Amino acid sequence: MGKESSEGRPRRKPLHYALSQLAAWFLFMLLFSFRSFGRDRIPRRGGCIIACSHQSFLDPIIVGFSSARAVNYLARSTLFGNKLFAALIRSYGAMELERDEADVKALKKCVQRLRRGEIVLLFPEGTRTRTGEVGPLKPGVFLMSARAGVPVVPAAVDGSLASWPRGRLLPRPAPIRMAYGEPIYPGKGGASYRQMAVQLRLRMKELQARIKNVG
Repeated sequence: MGKESSEGRPRRKPLHYALSQLAAWFLFMLLFSFRSFGRDRIPRRGGCIIACSHQSFLDPIIVGFSSARAVNYLARSTLFGNKLFAALIRSYGAMELERDEADVKALKKCVQRLRRGEIVLLFPEGTRTRTGEVGPLKPGVFLMSARAGVPVVPAAVDGSLASWPRGRLLPRPAPIRMAYGEPIYPGKGGASYRQMAVQLRLRMKELQARIKNVG
């Protein structure tokens, strides 16, 4: 599990984080008939990576309010251009990422937060799906998991693509479902990072299939 004492204490939810989390939950229940499953599979303490399928810009918000604990995110560097907005998203746990290069600095920040017992959200597909299906995953999620000594919690979302597909200016009401799976621990069984990424994808696809037709 996460090495909570080696890198300081984990971040607690600021008041505005908790309040906006409640507001988001209410709005998603109202507009998207939102339902989530398996939230208890997120460890109550210690670091972990939530590896989620990616359908739309709504997905980080969904994971953020469906997790009982504060979640850290990677956000593209262009979002940090405005100092006030940068301060706001950092208060929600955002970390700057240079998308067009291997960002070693962002990797180190993620590992540091994981080691001090925090949650980091990753979208290992690397981009939003165009079809709704879970695409091939980048194995780097397990490199980070192994370096920090934390598990990976698979997660899948379904319905956010119908709500906010590429090219649409704003989201529209549509049923959205979210599910979490059992944690995967790095290096278990001697599997390579690439093999574990294949296993992770299968679990994410299974989760998505379970929630696809849930009323």
